[in-house]
Amino acid sequence: MTPEPRAAARPDPYGAMLRGGAVPSIAVAVAAIVVFTLVDGSLGLAGSALASALVVLSTVSTMLILRKMAGLDPRVVFMGAMVSYFFKVMLLGVFLVLFRNADWLSPIAFAVTAVVVSLAGTIGEIVAFTRVKTYIYDEPSSEVRS
Repeated sequence: MTPEPRAAARPDPYGAMLRGGAVPSIAVAVAAIVVFTLVDGSLGLAGSALASALVVLSTVSTMLILRKMAGLDPRVVFMGAMVSYFFKVMLLGVFLVLFRNADWLSPIAFAVTAVVVSLAGTIGEIVAFTRVKTYIYDEPSSEVRS
């Protein structure tokens, strides 16, 4: 009797996307904080640091939510991704309204940092996802069911 072959480990695309997006977004966030601190001083530091924290935390939370939904119907996962995206945009809108007259941060530093960190993270997630080998179907079992 031969031992049954072990099933191949399923890749974790959400974990790969989380890692792939975190590295470039954190690197760009650090660079933006340094640049805006040099340009605008403490105002640039505050605006850039706040934007970096918001974008990185929202991106990480989205990937963790999607990872929890991984085994569900693709339509449910898509709905979860869209709801998560909606809340991220709403959260950013709330912060923009709350801090529109804040004199302790640079709004330009906040806006530019939010855009570049978000783009860096998204590009990193896309690149990471394209490198993950996801299976379209499960291999049939070697056992014959009657």
